[in-house]
Amino acid sequence: MERAFGTHAQVMQAVAEARGRNDFAAIDAALADVVDRAAAGDQKELAFLLEVIDQHRLALGAVRKMLIDEGDVHDAMQQTLMAVHRGIGGFERRSRFTTWLYRVAEREALQVLRRNKRVAVPDGDDLSGLVEEVRNMSSIVASRAMIQQALEELDDKFREPVVMCDVQGMDYATIAETLGIPLNTVRTRISRGRQYIADRIQEQFRSGGSLA
Repeated sequence: MERAFGTHAQVMQAVAEARGRNDFAAIDAALADVVDRAAAGDQKELAFLLEVIDQHRLALGAVRKMLIDEGDVHDAMQQTLMAVHRGIGGFERRSRFTTWLYRVAEREALQVLRRNKRVAVPDGDDLSGLVEEVRNMSSIVASRAMIQQALEELDDKFREPVVMCDVQGMDYATIAETLGIPLNTVRTRISRGRQYIADRIQEQFRSGGSLA
């Protein structure tokens, strides 16, 4: 079977040009044959696919959406390559390859967040979304420091979806897919997490002291 975009060099060039335009539909078209052959078990094509992903940093957008630290970004990118290596055999064309890759990269970035607990410590303007949500639930205008302290007290299962929604701007469906939990569970955990933070802020003002 002849490759739609010719040799590996031609595929690499087509991806480079599409990446420069951020044209992911064109990237998918250029990689279609490579992805199909890699998914069917062709190890040479899989190695080339991983090279393309790495060289053109196709997973970077998903990773940088969740991570800032350069070391974390590097770790998540490498873990994404390994996850593609493990999971490409299960890829089905129910979605575009780049969409599938984006979701894989999000999951790997989340694992880095969990491992390093960096999800617990957003600060500054990054908290603006959460500040607004808490303000809607409480008559007290809380400082970012107060909200951050309450956020850090949350159990991981509540903190992660709250941060992903109110700090990182992810929608509920993406959070559900990233965490591997039902959509209704995401809604419940975000609601409970926000309520806990609002309640702790109220408690602090009533006691006149810190949250400790």
